[in-house]
Amino acid sequence: MRSRLLLHVVILAVFGLLMTTSAALAQTPTPNEINDVARELWCPLCNGVRLDNCDLQACIQMREVISEKLTEGESKGQIKAYFVAQYGDVVLGQPSGEGFNLIAWVFPILAAVIGLGWLAYLVLTWRKRQVAPVSAGPDAPADATQPAADDDYLRRVERDLKQRD
Repeated sequence: MRSRLLLHVVILAVFGLLMTTSAALAQTPTPNEINDVARELWCPLCNGVRLDNCDLQACIQMREVISEKLTEGESKGQIKAYFVAQYGDVVLGQPSGEGFNLIAWVFPILAAVIGLGWLAYLVLTWRKRQVAPVSAGPDAPADATQPAADDDYLRRVERDLKQRD
């Protein structure tokens, strides 16, 4: 019985030793793995700077946290959720698709549709317009040669031209 107890203690000791060494031997993530996560996050202090390009001390520390979390085996989604919980949606670099922020997603599409519709309307109305010819030959009908026959100025010009001939 005593040997069995001793065997159990040795097995537990070896198992415990393996657990601690396996955690110590866990692979540290490569810079590419860290930057793969950091590329999808944005610096909460700088405006428009991705976390993988930011040189602030806070961003360096955030990349260290990413390294620690990758070492612990957390996924990219879990790490992003952690930073959203810490800093808010600003670290995602895009507005959330809820509430008032929904306007940031819908407005550009709506503006493009309205703009294209307006442009199509203008093209159709411009195509329907008929522009009267400015001058026509002597064989043209009277309507085409004198589009503004009632205009006093044109009558005077025509009269002066006839007097010169």
